[in-house]
Amino acid sequence: MRDDKQAVLAGAAAALNSPDRPWEVKVQGDSILARWKWMDARFFSPQQVNDEVREYIFTATLTDKGTWKESDTTKEKSSSARLEGGKLSFGTSTSSFKGKKFGKSVEFGVGKNRETGETGVVGFNFDTSAVKQPVRDYLTARGWKKAGLFG
Repeated sequence: MRDDKQAVLAGAAAALNSPDRPWEVKVQGDSILARWKWMDARFFSPQQVNDEVREYIFTATLTDKGTWKESDTTKEKSSSARLEGGKLSFGTSTSSFKGKKFGKSVEFGVGKNRETGETGVVGFNFDTSAVKQPVRDYLTARGWKKAGLFG
């Protein structure tokens, strides 16, 4: 038996948010959004300082047919200051992606993690399934099914 859409949405944050998870779930309209700010750090080297923020959002949108549709969004923002040949230069970049994404990465750098305050060699792990699977499991347990390719 499938649980009512409003009950599923109302219970999502309580069921999926946990202090041991590095991401947070919110409900917006008919969608469950799991947001993971997986990198937020300042990296430095003798000639350069970079600020990096990378965010991943997994969205499961519930339909009136007892199914959900998925989409992924990534956002990256970087700014830097560089001293080269006695000249100081600044730069910024942003990028975003929306669609279907599967990814894993591990990154290390010398810097400071702004969330934990850790300075030195800073590492970041990213795995889309770490966010997707708990949301999928929650919806499946409530009697919902992932929509097909056209549905």
